Amino acid sequence: MSAEKQRFVLYEYLSYFWKKKIWFVIIPPVMALLMFFGVQLVMNHAKYTGKALVFTGSINVSDLTNPDNIMAQLPNVKNTVDIVVPEEKYVKITVKGNDEKSVQQDLHTIVADYNEKLQRHSKERLDVTNTYLNSLDERTKTLQALIDRYNEKLNSSSLTPQQIESTTDLLVEAQNDLTKTMETANRVRGDLAFYEKPSVLSEVVAPSKSYAKESIASGLVFGVFLTFIFLTLMKYVFDARRYYHG
Repeated sequence: MSAEKQRFVLYEYLSYFWKKKIWFVIIPPVMALLMFFGVQLVMNHAKYTGKALVFTGSINVSDLTNPDNIMAQLPNVKNTVDIVVPEEKYVKITVKGNDEKSVQQDLHTIVADYNEKLQRHSKERLDVTNTYLNSLDERTKTLQALIDRYNEKLNSSSLTPQQIESTTDLLVEAQNDLTKTMETANRVRGDLAFYEKPSVLSEVVAPSKSYAKESIASGLVFGVFLTFIFLTLMKYVFDARRYYHG
């Protein structure tokens, strides 16, 4: 090819594409349809999707936070269920099916059952913690009473040196025990103050997203690209045959 002709290669290709523009009407729509049906086939699309987001709060036991364990404890439902943990302290429940009422019923059944387990565990944990805190408070009162008694005894002038020594040892031991008990009680109070109760944040059923627009748009773009490649190859083969065969 001469230098003069090489200057107009782009024009030749554009002119060739224009002559073959019918392919831009055929290939992109076909690819869009193929992409659309392919996406629908892969997704096994259900008409309705129910989603619920549950906040698990301070609960961290695997039976109530691990998706596999939650799935294993689900009540019997008709539709497809998926459970994931999108981030710490959150559980996302998804139910898919072709009947809106059935999806709504299954989602509500699952969420109610799961929330009941969370609330029961939360109550048990709070009850145990409060009972423990009460015992610490009682222990604090008992130790304080002992310390007061030991101090009164030490203030007495009737004690022998041996009695003073033994009472002092008991006083120090009681004071150390009191310090540890109060520290533990304060830590438990802090845990209770920052304790987060579980709750259901959302529960909704809506028509499933079909991704029709996205798949068709992707198919059209890919189809246009494929058409350019196809016509470029056709132009190349046409020029090669003309060059070698005259």
